[in-house]
Formats: sequence, structure tokens, C-alpha cells
Amino acid sequence: MASSLGFGRIREQVLRVDPTSDLESLAYALDFIRLVLHTLGSSPKDPSEDTILAAALATRTGLSPLAIDTMLRAAREPTARAGVDPGSMRAFAARFGTTSAGQLAEDTREHTTLDAFAADHGSSESLLLLDTLFAVAVEREGGISRTVLEQLRRAARALAVDEVLVTALLRKHAAGLVEGHRRLVLGDRSITIGRSSACDVCLPDPGVAQVHVEIVPLAAGGWRVVDQNSGRPTLLNGVPVSSAPIQAGSVLQVAHYRVQFFDADGQVGLVVEGERSFSALSVRNLTRRIGELSLLDDVSFTVFTGEVVAVVGPSGAGKTTLLHAISAVTPADQGDVLLDGTDFHFRLQSDRSQVGIVPQDDLVHSELTVEESLAYSGRLRFAGNVDREEVQTEVDRVLQELDIRHIRDQRIGNTLQRGISGGQRKRVNLGQELMSRSTRVLFLDEPTSGLDPRASQDIVRQVRQLADNGRIVFLVTHDLTPEVLAQVDHLLVMVPGGRLAFFGPPAEAAEYFQVATPDAIFNRFADHRPETWDALFRESAPYRKFVRTRDHLLGIEGVERTPPAPTASRKGVFWRHLRAQTGRYARIRLRDRTGLAVLAIQPVVLALVMAVVFPAPTPGFFFMLSLSCLWFGMSGSVRELIADRAIWQREARIGLGILPYVLSKALVLGGATLLQCIGLAAVLFPILGLAEYGFSLGLLAAVSGLVGLCGMSIGLFVSSCWTSSEAAVGTLPLLLIPQIAFSSIMVSMRDMGPIAKGLTWITIQRYAFDATLKTGEEMAHHRRPGMDFEPMGILGTLSRLGLKPTESGRSLELGLSLPTLALILSGVTLLLLTLTIALVGLRTRRANR
Repeated sequence: MASSLGFGRIREQVLRVDPTSDLESLAYALDFIRLVLHTLGSSPKDPSEDTILAAALATRTGLSPLAIDTMLRAAREPTARAGVDPGSMRAFAARFGTTSAGQLAEDTREHTTLDAFAADHGSSESLLLLDTLFAVAVEREGGISRTVLEQLRRAARALAVDEVLVTALLRKHAAGLVEGHRRLVLGDRSITIGRSSACDVCLPDPGVAQVHVEIVPLAAGGWRVVDQNSGRPTLLNGVPVSSAPIQAGSVLQVAHYRVQFFDADGQVGLVVEGERSFSALSVRNLTRRIGELSLLDDVSFTVFTGEVVAVVGPSGAGKTTLLHAISAVTPADQGDVLLDGTDFHFRLQSDRSQVGIVPQDDLVHSELTVEESLAYSGRLRFAGNVDREEVQTEVDRVLQELDIRHIRDQRIGNTLQRGISGGQRKRVNLGQELMSRSTRVLFLDEPTSGLDPRASQDIVRQVRQLADNGRIVFLVTHDLTPEVLAQVDHLLVMVPGGRLAFFGPPAEAAEYFQVATPDAIFNRFADHRPETWDALFRESAPYRKFVRTRDHLLGIEGVERTPPAPTASRKGVFWRHLRAQTGRYARIRLRDRTGLAVLAIQPVVLALVMAVVFPAPTPGFFFMLSLSCLWFGMSGSVRELIADRAIWQREARIGLGILPYVLSKALVLGGATLLQCIGLAAVLFPILGLAEYGFSLGLLAAVSGLVGLCGMSIGLFVSSCWTSSEAAVGTLPLLLIPQIAFSSIMVSMRDMGPIAKGLTWITIQRYAFDATLKTGEEMAHHRRPGMDFEPMGILGTLSRLGLKPTESGRSLELGLSLPTLALILSGVTLLLLTLTIALVGLRTRRANR
């Protein structure tokens, strides 16, 4: 025993060559070296292997190269002992005393176990050790055999390292094994593909089942792929299958990997190619409070590309607050959100399309077809230099990815208008967020709500495929049925106060909460206070395995990650957004045939009514004409900003500007209002013989249209003030009645009191009526009761109403010139549109808090 090289002996050797060596670092380094040699087996001195070990130790211990080299030589000596068995130690103590026995124990101290190393040194050191184990294994064998792979997997489990990190390290050190770069020729026996090392094609990835699929030869010739109850979508040529024939040219997708079948000299072979990258979205210490109320409390976790995370918890637990904090809708007060180590929110400032937020409600325009909805969504998301052909290419891609190509030409519809099914509508709602290829992270809020079990399963499988195609997916749900959990990689369990109670695989969650199935987790929340759940998880093994070690993946150099998508040019975006919004809104209005019929009938009916009531162009006729035009504008627009407010707020998150949104409404509604007003004036002009009274059809139509546009701006302003259509429509009488009272038709402004006269200056109808009168030269007038109407100069009528232009010098006249009236009406229109834009922006910011 005296000749053995235990820790004490090795320490003495190191201190002789480098007396400055730190004892704690020496102990750590020796444990590190011994664990590598014990896990992979000792080997003769190899300069390349020693270089790997020396580099790993130098980064952590600060020991000199000479000290590390001495330890490496000593650890490989045949006389280096791992320890003394307890019986021999007791005998030694009885003979030589406890002091000598203690010195012997130190000299022959047994190297620590992997799990003890993880507990003593933490997640970062565990991951470094595992990284070194992979590097040494590859250096020894030039690759990683299945036997060594199992050894490394066992080491990862002992170190409490998440299995996905094993895949990441394999990709770093032995990409050939992970990515498949191996070919098999199909023969007369079955071929298995899965995560197990016993499979013919081993894909060591937690997203792959132990045995995922089997390629089975058929007695009549050919082969068939059979899913082995993997619980995950298996796609053959992009179509989900459970069993289907294959041939040369077929492409099979297994989780993140593609299995391509090819012609091999008359036979069929396969080659596996990896598609998984290891982009990491790391949430660190997110905290948000309002006063004393905690909304998020120091929440941290890391999610990798290709994973689906189900966010669960009771109401008020902070689930939505957390997702809003991650997606920068409402950033947290403290903490960081990193994507591959860089500020994710900073990336979103230049490209909001990297995040897709799919709300619980299906925010789609029911009047559009599926293809139209996706196409318009793409035009609003892409840069100004993307042409229609490129947009259509993306539409085709999304239709295929969501398996809705067969309904591309169908109207979406709603509960009142027959259209596509609820599950299909969910897919269209999701598809809008997938139009941009740069979408890296998806947030789905209760995507299965309101669906039957079959449709719910289809949606969740679709979500699984989206993750397999290289995205991170967060799924807020209360549905923890086995069918849903089969597609989920991790549960993120929140408790009230925004505290994290668990993060990890569903099976581990059930074990952690000591319940039979994950859906019973909700029954355990009452067992502890929220802060207790948070504290218990932070001290648990799952926290170290699924939170701490994942966070340290970002520190591993050489792991391939998805590069950030180039930032799209914003040049020309305003005009593109304006064209797309205007085109979409116009198409929606044109599809509403009932609404179009009402708009078309309104001027005809009102023209007939006025023709019956007014046989000649009296002041009352022009008052009704101007009031009708004002009504056309107000009634047609008063609900429009409320009707699609939820859709607008969703699109605002991806960078759609307020100005093109409001202008698109104004352009379409303004066009419809102009047609109504000009149509009304054009129908009445010959019926009442207005030309004989010196009126110009062009001038009358222009003023009528301007009054209608002013009414439209009033309607849009009212629409921006309210959150319900009922409240907005109920406001119209409150606005119209004062328009009538203070317009001088009922009481001449000459006879009004000071307050009433003052109020006329803020009455739109006063200016509209005044301007309409002044488009002609004469007015119909009764010289005596019962006699026919006769033309009379318009100044007399204006004087009686108090609308005669003030340049006459008479203080009782309150009228203005026609150009001045036109400027006032135009100014009011622009002012109200500006206020509408400001209010829409304010509401949007409040909604996204």
C-alpha cells in the first residue's frame, strides 16, 4: 500500500514540480482525470488524448501545464490505486492507529463517482466532463461505437445531464453518426430505425422513439414502412402515415431526420440526413411586478430547437405574462431572453417575424378563401421587394406543411357563414404565423379549445411537425390527455405569483409531483404555497438536470446552431402594407353581398323619399341632402375599427404600421361613401331640375362627397373610441341630433343666443349645409302660400338662415365663403383621421402591455 499512488502521493509529485499549485484544484483535477479513465477505460499515454484533458482542466483549474502533465502521467501508472476496501482499512487502523489510517485514506482516496461529482461541482462542470468524455472517446476510436455511445449515455444520466445534450455533443464530436452519412441497402430482413443502440439505424435523439419505425420486406417484393407506435408523426413524402409502401425516391421524416431512399444498382438503399440544429432560447431570471403583486418571479429555463413545451398551471399563474415577456409583447422588469446567447428582444426589433403568436380565437377574415388569407398575411410580413411569385411560393409551402392544400379555394366562413371546419380554421390561423421562413419561436394559446377529440389530436400532431421542422413551440394548454402529452417534450408548470414549479419531460413531472399521470398535477397545487413549490423545485434533481445543464449548452463551443436570418429591408414596406391592407379590405367588403346591397339601395331610397317630399330645391332639401351624405359616411364606418381590432392588434405585433392600417380603411370606406354621395346628388340633380337654379352637378357632387368623407372620419373616430359595436352605434344619435339642432335649419343663427351661436362653430352639419347651399345661385321660394315655387336669389335665403358671408359687413351674418367651408370640412376630416390614428396606437400599446 505504501507504494500505491493515491491522492497524497500524486499531490506530493505535483507540488515538487510546481509548489504554487492549489490543493483544491488538484483534488478537482484528479477526480476529473480518474472519472474519464474509469468511464472509458485506462489507456497508454496518448499525446492527443492528454492534450484534450489538459485543455479542459486548464480552463477550470488554472493549474500549470507542468502540474497537469505530472498528474496525467501519475494517474496512468499501474501502481495508482483507486482505494482500500473497508475491511483492510479497519485492520490497518487497529494496527497502526487512526492517524495513520486517516493518512492512508487520503493517500488512497477512491475517485468520486459521476453522480457525486455532479452534486459536488454543479451543472457546468458536469457538462464539461461529459464534453471531455465525448472528445476522448472520438480521439481513441476515430468515432463513437454503439458500445461507447451507451457508456456515454449512462455517464450523462449519472451526471444528471439532459439527453438532448448528448445529441448536441454527438453532433459536435461525431456528426457522422448523428447525421447518418451511412448507407444501407435494403435486403430480405427488416430494418429498424430508432434511438436505441440496438436499432439498425441509430438516431440518438430524445425526439426519436426507442424503436421509431421498421422497414419491412414484403413477400411479393418491395418494402413497407411501419410506425412502431412512436407517438410522433411519421411523414412519408410529407404525408403522415402509420404504414405505407416505399420505393426509390421516397423521403421518410423521423422527428428531425430525413431518411432518403435511393436506387442502388437495381436495389433500394437508404441514407439518413440530420436536420436538427441546436439553437437555444434561454430565459434567465425573468421578473415582473406591479406594485406588491408578483406576475413573474425569477423564472429561468432553456428550450432547444425542435422542442414542444406545454405551459400549464392554474388561472393567474402567469402563463400568458411569461409568454408575453419572452416574445417582447410586454417585456419583464428584470431578466434576459437569449437566443443562442444573443439578446432575443434586440433581434425582434429588426425582425418581428422571428416570433409567431397564435391566439386562442381564430383571428381570420371569414370572407376570404384559405389561399387569400395566407397570401395577404404574407404580403404584410415580407419586405417591400418581395414579388407576388415569391409570396405564392410561401403560400404553397404553408398549405403543404399544414396539409390544407385541398381547401385552398374554400371560403373560411364562421358560425353564421358556412365554411371550413373548426380544426381547419385553427390551421389557417396558425398558417398566418408560418408565412415567414424566419419564424423561430411559436406561441400557441389553447389551440385545441372548442375542438372535438379527433380534431384536437390532429392539431397537436401538426404542432409536433412544426417543431420537428426546426422551430421552438410553446403550447399554453389545460389539455393533458395522453394523446396531447405524446407530442410534448417538456412541461413548464407555473403556480400563482409567476413562479416555476417544474420544467422537464411529462413522465418526470408525474414522478416529481408523485402522481400517476401528468393530468393529476393540478390536484397537488394546494399541498404547498406557491413560493414553497418554487423553492422545492430549485433544490431538486430535475432542476439541475433540465434547467441548469441545459443553460450551459450555450457555453459549449462547436455545437452547430441555426444562424440568424438576414434582416429584411424595410424599404417600400409602407406602400406594400398600404396596398395589401387596402386590397384585402376591399375584397372583404365586396364579398359582403348583403352589405353591398344595402349601400347601393340607400342613395336610391333616400333620393325617392326626397323627391316626393321636396318638389323643388328648397333649403330643407339641401339640408336633407347634406345630412344624408354625413350619415352615409358615419354609418358606414362607425363599426369598422372595432370589427377587426383583434386581428389588427395581432398584425401590429409583427410590424404592421398604424398609418397604412387606418389609411386602408379610409380609402375603401371613402370610396364607398363617395359613390353613395355622388350617386345621391346625381339622381336628384335632374329630378329637381337643379340646373335651372344655377347649380353645377360637378360642384354639388364634389361638396356632397366632401361632406360624406367628413362623416366617414367622424365614424372612424367614434370606432376608435369604443370597444363594442353597440356602444359605437349608440353614439350616432348623440352626434346627429346636435348636428340638426345647431345647423340653422330649425332656428336661424341670427336668432340664436350666445351659447348656441358658439356651439354652431363646432357643428359639422352647419358647415356641410352652408357649403351645399352655396353650390348654386338660386333657391326655390314661395312668394305666397299655396302658389308655385319660384326661383329667388340665394343671398336672401342665406340671410334668413344667418349664413350669408360676413364680407357684407353685417355683424349678424355668420356665413362663410364656399372655399373657406371646403377648407374647414377638409381640415376636420384630416384632424379626425389624425386623432383616430393616435387613438388606435394608444389602444394597441395598452392591449400589448
